[in-house]
Amino acid sequence: MKKIFTLLLIVSPLLLQAQLYIGAKAGATLSNYKTKTPWKEVANLGFSFGATSFKQLNTNFGLQVDLQYTQKGYYHKVCNTITDQLKANYIEIPIMVDYGFIIPSLDNFKAHVTLGIYTAYWLSGKYKMEGFDQSSENFDFSKSNASRFDIGPNAGGRLEYILKNGSVSLDFRYEMGLLDLQKRINDNTRNTNHALLVSLSYLMPIGN
Repeated sequence: MKKIFTLLLIVSPLLLQAQLYIGAKAGATLSNYKTKTPWKEVANLGFSFGATSFKQLNTNFGLQVDLQYTQKGYYHKVCNTITDQLKANYIEIPIMVDYGFIIPSLDNFKAHVTLGIYTAYWLSGKYKMEGFDQSSENFDFSKSNASRFDIGPNAGGRLEYILKNGSVSLDFRYEMGLLDLQKRINDNTRNTNHALLVSLSYLMPIGN
C-alpha cells in the first residue's frame, strides 16, 4: 500500500502545475487470470469507480492519473454445472500518457490514445463455487500465499465530448498484470491479472 501512495506523491506536483482537470468515473470490468487451466475460462464481470485527473502538457499530449476502486479476479467453468469464481477488490492508480486529437467533421469530439502503467493493492476478495459443492467464503491471503501488490502496463483510449465547462468521455483501458498473485508449491503457472475496463468519466477545469 505504501508503494501506491509514494507513486501518487511523486506524480502530484506535475498535476498541480498550470491547468488541471479533475472529475469522476465509473464503469464495468471484464477480467481473468492469465494462466493455463484445464477448465473453460469465462470473463469475470465486476465494476470500478473513483476519481480521475488530467493535465494538458502541450497541444496533443497530456498526463492522466486515476485513483480507483476496481474489481478483478477469475471465473472458471469446470463443467456445465460447476463454476469456480474469485472476485478480488483492489485500490489502484493508473498513470497514462495521453495523445489527443480533434476528430474531423465531428464538432466538439476529441479522440485520445493512452499508454502507461498501473499499481494496485489487493484489499479483499470473495471466493465462490457453485454446482456439486456450493460454497462462498472470504479470500484467505495467508492460506493462499497471495501477493497483495500488483503492477503492470496499460493501454487504451477514450472518446471525449467537449462541454462548455468540462467534458464527458467514454473510456476503454486494458491492464496486464506482471506479478504472480497466488504462488503455490509445485505449481508452474503464473496467476496474473488481465482486465478490460470500460467506463464513463466527467472532467471539469479547476484553477486557471
